[in-house]
Amino acid sequence: MINRRKRGVVYQYCFEAGKGNGKRKQLTKSGFRTKNEAYIAGQKAYDEFINGVTTIECNMLYGDYLDYWMKEYF
Repeated sequence: MINRRKRGVVYQYCFEAGKGNGKRKQLTKSGFRTKNEAYIAGQKAYDEFINGVTTIECNMLYGDYLDYWMKEYF
């Protein structure tokens, strides 16, 4: 579900992206002039998130990721 809220003179969208490390992860973006613009952009972002199109950058080195993967999944 996409939440919209007004922040000052602009609107923002926000939706739940799951839980990690026992904390809720929410994806947000603001700067939209109207509530409808925020909803349309939020719907597009949510669809991309559900379909796996989005990528989240990570500063973890490849070797560190492999160590993490071996501990958690192997």
